[in-house]
Amino acid sequence: MDGNNRVLLVTSSRNMKRHVNRALVSAGFVVDTCPPVRGTVEQALALSPDMCIIDAGEREDEIRWLVDHLYSAHKEVIALLASQDHETPFVRDSLAGKNLNNLIAKHGGVAATSELIDEAELVVTCQKLLRHDIFGLDKYVTTWGIQLHEMPIIGTESKGEAVGALEDFLDRLDCYAPVKQSATLVADELIMNAIFNAPRDEEGRAKYATLDRATDLVLEPHERATFCYACDGRHVALSVRDPFGSLDRDLLITYLHTYFAGEPAAPEEKPGGAGLGLYLVLNSITQLTFNVQAGVATEVIALFYVHGGSRGFTHSGRSLNIFYLG
Repeated sequence: MDGNNRVLLVTSSRNMKRHVNRALVSAGFVVDTCPPVRGTVEQALALSPDMCIIDAGEREDEIRWLVDHLYSAHKEVIALLASQDHETPFVRDSLAGKNLNNLIAKHGGVAATSELIDEAELVVTCQKLLRHDIFGLDKYVTTWGIQLHEMPIIGTESKGEAVGALEDFLDRLDCYAPVKQSATLVADELIMNAIFNAPRDEEGRAKYATLDRATDLVLEPHERATFCYACDGRHVALSVRDPFGSLDRDLLITYLHTYFAGEPAAPEEKPGGAGLGLYLVLNSITQLTFNVQAGVATEVIALFYVHGGSRGFTHSGRSLNIFYLG
């Protein structure tokens, strides 16, 4: 990044302004702030910011107008909705529309004592969007010298090997039992999705999605996924990346809507369907990130807060990040 990227923060909250400035100015951004007043926002947009961060805690009618206005009149400006609650109808409706692809939202805080967006998470999010470089677990493991472990997923046999390697790693860390249980469960689900749900045939149709997940399956070389994991002392982090980018935005939003509304998961009506397992995943993580570039890759990154012990993990916030590149 050139160090001169200009970010417009739309908020009337002094705490949000201070919080975002502390994070982004330290990372070399130029940050302008204005309240969610239409005339004032228009003047600020005349300065041609590269990104607009929208505080979803402001008046809903003004924020709805701003999201729509950016989409219709300022498509060159990257829009990022920042919310302290991913379960509000407004956040769900904004995602369900076609005008917003980037969200950073929490239920609670990154730790039991924190209510605002995590600063490190905010910096990573802005850097990813401005650089158009959304993939990579290394972006979320911020301590210098931390080793990332990587394994290829060549089929169902690899799933057991990968989850076993993660379990051994967590045992060596003397990891808390709730974190270990959640991390291995999420890894299992994400790997199975990469094996059975992601691959497409030459016509773009799901290739293995109708198979029973008990089927022994070996992927073609070009279908293989990658599993990564690490720990930086604050989070256990893992990712699964496939080379297809076939995770449909509308389907993802449908599952998220159902989850946030507290409705029961509906099993998919196909032999291999397990309801995507998104309910299970969302209930088991501290931070969940979807990185999708259609036809290129889908990467799901999951973080588990370990610094505060079992209680810290149980009471930590739940953060959701969604990135779709065209």
